[in-house]
Amino acid sequence: MATFEAQVEGLTSLSIDGSSAPTQTELTQFLTDGAKEILTVLPKNKKAMYTTSSALDNSTTYLTLGGSEVLGVMRDDGTINQPCRRIASTLSGRAQDSAEMIYGTSTDPVWWVVNNILSIFPEPGSSGATVQTLAYPAVAYGDSSITKFPDEAEYLVPIYASVKAIQNALGAKAGNSDITTALGALKQSITNAGTEIGLAKTEAAEIAAYTDTASGSNLETAADGIATAVAKFQADGGDPALFGDETQYKTGDGLTRVNTALDVAISYINGNYPNAAYDLAANLADVDSDLTSEDIELASGRIKQAQTTLSAVQAEINIAQAHIADWNAAVNALQSEISGFSSEVSSRAALVSTKVQAVQSYAGTANAYLSQASGNAAEIQSRLSVLTTEYTWLEKQQAKLQADYDKGLQMVAGA
Repeated sequence: MATFEAQVEGLTSLSIDGSSAPTQTELTQFLTDGAKEILTVLPKNKKAMYTTSSALDNSTTYLTLGGSEVLGVMRDDGTINQPCRRIASTLSGRAQDSAEMIYGTSTDPVWWVVNNILSIFPEPGSSGATVQTLAYPAVAYGDSSITKFPDEAEYLVPIYASVKAIQNALGAKAGNSDITTALGALKQSITNAGTEIGLAKTEAAEIAAYTDTASGSNLETAADGIATAVAKFQADGGDPALFGDETQYKTGDGLTRVNTALDVAISYINGNYPNAAYDLAANLADVDSDLTSEDIELASGRIKQAQTTLSAVQAEINIAQAHIADWNAAVNALQSEISGFSSEVSSRAALVSTKVQAVQSYAGTANAYLSQASGNAAEIQSRLSVLTTEYTWLEKQQAKLQADYDKGLQMVAGA
């Protein structure tokens, strides 16, 4: 005959060993508990077939029951075994008082139980007494039969153990270590992704600080500075005023103030200024005429006038050069301002680019963690699906086995 372990495995489809759910040690306990429950429901006449006798005498006057069911107590009166009468433990004192009606005698002895200890009065003498208790067998997983047990009920023991084994297995599945591990990995992946996203948010906030107008000195402010400086080249009445102000520059004429000074210089040369008879060209013509007529004194006077006019021309040219220098200074100032803002823009743009790369890196890492989390979730779902199928089958099998056991136990109890 197959061992009880093999029978239980056949009924439950469980594989049982020293570290399974249940273990072989737990299965042994289930088998032993089942045998005890079955013996307990047997009719009393049936129980008498599976008793154990314990002898008492004048050296051992009481018996520790250990939870065993007492089926009979007899005391030898020196001639025959007299059946002992059970009394309530509260009457044990009266049973030992000869004046009481329930007084125990050698031909009508009594027994009672207090704190799991069976006592007899009169105490067993040299002839002794016998206590019959129901023997509860210890059933090991490797056994294939049970001694001192009804053969017709033995099949119920592995069924009982199978029900308990399935309960144990169901409990173990509720704490599936593989799912717990996958769930832990899922939580960690999500936590890691959250950390990376937080780092990306920090970098993004710094990017905003470099580009947002509300933050003061930033990329947009610097870019606006370039635009403002460039606009000054065209601004009418700006400081400095350049192309946009006709007092400085006039389309078609060029630099206004320079042209004005040069026009004055030209008028001194051949522009009838200060009058038609005294511009530089007129004076030189007079000098030529005077020299031809050998009027040296008059020629000398004309030459002095010409020199004075040349000085005036030079003064106007100097004024024109001063205006050009002033123009160049204004242009250089604006160019310097633009260059400074351009450097700021370049610097902040490079920093923003670095920050953007950092955000992309953190986002990429976060996506990798989220991908891991997705894999963990899929694993959990797959394992739950398998576990649910197994759990449902075990529940149905347990219900069937429980019904078989209850039916068989009822038959044994009514035998």
